[in-house]
Amino acid sequence: MNREGIAIPALSPGLEEVRGRFEIWRKKKKIGSRIPKSLWQAAVDLCQEHTVLRVSRALRLNYNELKNRVQKSEKKAIPATDRCVEFVEVDFEGIGMRSECVVEMEGTKGAKLKMHFRGQQKAFDPLELARIFWRQE
Repeated sequence: MNREGIAIPALSPGLEEVRGRFEIWRKKKKIGSRIPKSLWQAAVDLCQEHTVLRVSRALRLNYNELKNRVQKSEKKAIPATDRCVEFVEVDFEGIGMRSECVVEMEGTKGAKLKMHFRGQQKAFDPLELARIFWRQE
């Protein structure tokens, strides 16, 4: 129980062990010294199985500082290939993809034009061929 008489839930063995390490460090530390990286890492690791709030309270750590360190460690843990990609450029010209298009036109006087295109056509403009056809009508 705490000072106010409220029952405190028992700590897990891992949390209790890390709390003991923090207490030893606090007794031996010099005024103004920073928490060692190994202790911070142990606190961050505990957040895998406990909430940041519970760990920060049990270890008497700044909640926001612990939360930031947990978030940074989570970002490092995600491989670059699994991260969200916002833009991917795909160059289809180098792949050699083949496309196919069929255009059929029939004029009012009975003239017919059928254009069948395969692959990449750069030598002529199908739209210009259609204009010529309609002018002939």
